[in-house]
Amino acid sequence: MARNAGFDQLYFTLSFDCDTMDDIAVVWDVHSRLLDMGIRPTYAVPGELLIKGEKIYRRILEAGGEFINHGYTEHTYFDTARGEHASCFFYDQLPVATVEEDIRNGDRCLREFLGYPVQGFRAPHFGTFQKVSQLDFLHAVLAELGYLFSTSTVPLYGFRYGPLFKEFGLCEIPVSGMADRPLTILDTWGCFMAPDRVLVPEDYFRQGVAAAQTLADGGAGLLNYYADPSHIHDQEIFFKTVECWLSVAKPVNYRELMEHLPCNKKL
Repeated sequence: MARNAGFDQLYFTLSFDCDTMDDIAVVWDVHSRLLDMGIRPTYAVPGELLIKGEKIYRRILEAGGEFINHGYTEHTYFDTARGEHASCFFYDQLPVATVEEDIRNGDRCLREFLGYPVQGFRAPHFGTFQKVSQLDFLHAVLAELGYLFSTSTVPLYGFRYGPLFKEFGLCEIPVSGMADRPLTILDTWGCFMAPDRVLVPEDYFRQGVAAAQTLADGGAGLLNYYADPSHIHDQEIFFKTVECWLSVAKPVNYRELMEHLPCNKKL
C-alpha cells in the first residue's frame, strides 16, 4: 500500500503534542537536541497554550519547527487530588458546533502566530475521535479552511488504507504503532509516565526499533511517531530510539512529506 501511495523509500516524521505547561518548560531543549540530530519536528499545540508559551514556540518556529492546528481550548488540567494531569474537552463528547468552533479558533490563533495559512491538523485526544462520521466531519471543516492534511487517525487506518490516504477527503496520515501490537499507538505516556503503566522505557525502544526494521525490510513507507516533550526530555532511551529510526529512514516534517507526495494527486 505504501508504494501505491507514492512512497519510494522509508520516511520518518516526528511530532509533539504539547498539551500542558510542563511541555513549554522543556520543549526548547528537546527541539534543540533534535536539530543537532538533523530533525525538524512538528508541534501540535492548543491555541490557549500557544499564547501562553508564545516566546518559546516562536523561537522554535524561527529555528525551523513546523506547527499544525491542535484546536484552541486547553484539553488537559492538573488534578490536584491525584497530583497529575488529566484530560478534558474530548471532541467525541461535545456538540459538533463546539468542535467546529474550536477547530476554527485554533486555526485563527495559529495563522496569527505563523503569519501564513495553516496546512495540517491533529485532533485533541485523537484516539477518541475515530468514527467514520467524525472523520468525515473533521475533513469537511478542514477542507473549508484550505488545509492539505490531517494526522488524526490511529494505526488501524494505516492498515486499512495505507500510510497516507484520502478516504475522508484530505490526505490523512495515521500515526504508527508498536511492533508486536501494530494496532496500538507507540505512546510516550504509556511507556514513560502513566502511573498504572505496564510498559517501561525499554519497551518503547524495543517496540520502536522493531517496528522500524519491519518497514525498512519492505523498503518503503512511513514511520509517523509522536511524543509529549515533558515525557521524554530527560529520557536518553527516547533519543536512542530516534537515532535508530534515523538509521533506516529519511527524516521529513509533514510539509516536506506533502512535497514528496503531493496532496492533490489521486491516491
